[in-house]
Amino acid sequence: MSEPSTHSGEIQNEGFRLDRPHSLRFTPNPGEPIFDDIVRLAALVCDVPVSVIALIDEERVRFKARTGLELDEIPRAGSFCTYTILQSEVMIIHDPLSDERFASNYFVSRLGIKFYAGIPLTASDRHRFGALAIMDRVPHLLTEEQIISLQILARLIVTELEARHWPEGQSSQRRLHLARGPQLSSTILLVEDNENLRDLLQRTLEGTGSHVFSAADGAEAVLLWQEHQDAIDLLVTDIALPRLNGLQLAEHIRATNPEMKLLFITGFAEEFPELNELVRDGASVIEKPFLPSELVNRVEQIVSKRNTATGTEGD
Repeated sequence: MSEPSTHSGEIQNEGFRLDRPHSLRFTPNPGEPIFDDIVRLAALVCDVPVSVIALIDEERVRFKARTGLELDEIPRAGSFCTYTILQSEVMIIHDPLSDERFASNYFVSRLGIKFYAGIPLTASDRHRFGALAIMDRVPHLLTEEQIISLQILARLIVTELEARHWPEGQSSQRRLHLARGPQLSSTILLVEDNENLRDLLQRTLEGTGSHVFSAADGAEAVLLWQEHQDAIDLLVTDIALPRLNGLQLAEHIRATNPEMKLLFITGFAEEFPELNELVRDGASVIEKPFLPSELVNRVEQIVSKRNTATGTEGD
């Protein structure tokens, strides 16, 4: 990764850049679900405890959303974000303790942060005004897929902010992404032992019009299935679960409903050769890391096939 530098153009545009968060209505007040979901997803995808959406002003770095952190702001001097916005690509600091730029950094000196990665938030006019960042208290490495995921999430943040800034009369073509997503109207049994990910996926699916029963493990899911099996259209389950894993759960459910649609979540598909037979029988697999929108698209495909097969499409 290239080292950030303080180009004269960046300094000359400092006043304009500092005004960008205000013109995009990006106030530092926390508590908006869309931004809370993004930082939680960033932390989950990258397997780190801390993730923030930060914006920078003359003296402070303020957090629009955060997970694994109780602060609302920190001093700008010596901050990671100050350097992140000076480059266009990801900034990764593998050992901040040995980097003189961050000797007095608040996260390093007070919170023991030993790894940082940040993606600059770049407006459509190419000015950078903040960062989506992840941090860990132990040394950490990122895969190329994780970096790409962070870049996608950073673009989503900017898209959401700029959408709020567009005049109401702007052309519908530029506002297509604001159109209502697919309405699935299905009943889904969601099984995931990671509470943060389960809550995020449940809200995502409910946002499509689906009704979701959620469980933290296979045994809990069996109880929900016994109570609501006549209503459930689709099982979405992680494979690695406590008490009863996702494959055993699917076997139990298909024993009473052989036509039940299955979508397995896993980061280790190659470790479960029995998945191949289930896929041949119509099951689907989505591999971690994935974005909520990817899950919605996959569920939409499954539900559409089911409706076509049963003749209920368009009802």
